[in-house]
Amino acid sequence: MTLPLPATNRNDRRQRIVLAASQMFAERAYVEVQMDELARAAAVAKPTIYRYFSSKEDLFLEALDGTMSELVAEVCRVADEKVPAPMVLQQMIGAALRSFARCTAAIRALDGSDAALGERGRAMLRRRGRQIREEFERVLQRGVAAREFRGLDPDLASRAILGAVRLTATAEDAPNDEQAALSLTDLLLNGISPQGSQG
Repeated sequence: MTLPLPATNRNDRRQRIVLAASQMFAERAYVEVQMDELARAAAVAKPTIYRYFSSKEDLFLEALDGTMSELVAEVCRVADEKVPAPMVLQQMIGAALRSFARCTAAIRALDGSDAALGERGRAMLRRRGRQIREEFERVLQRGVAAREFRGLDPDLASRAILGAVRLTATAEDAPNDEQAALSLTDLLLNGISPQGSQG
């Protein structure tokens, strides 16, 4: 008779599995990740994975949701900083670029390039995206109230910002550095017209 593992050992194994999955799904297409290889990376037996997750899709979704949850937490933390809204916006864009870049392969899979993934994943991505967008909207509203931004529709602007960040981060040749955040923030805040030009 085998004794049940203490809860801490079970949690440790589960966390190792999710961490290994997060790394593998971030680097490779969903179909390229093999459960045998994932088990080796997590230092567990393959049947152990299926004790915690009923399918590869369930593991994929939990791993991606964890990464997106970290992004939401980081964006919320930055949004609460008591510095001018343009500076907060730049930091939020940088955090979002880095996080989206860490899960590029997974996001591409959910965007429809992988038929093996269903609506649950896209629903999770929409939910997390909405949470991130709401934080951008909150900072934009604060900036408008402080006259740091011109009057604009914060909902539409937050959608445009999040879309630009996501497309930039998940592009094939994405620049994943601080300069990308600076350039994107400059584009969003100042546009492409020369300073002081008449429209």
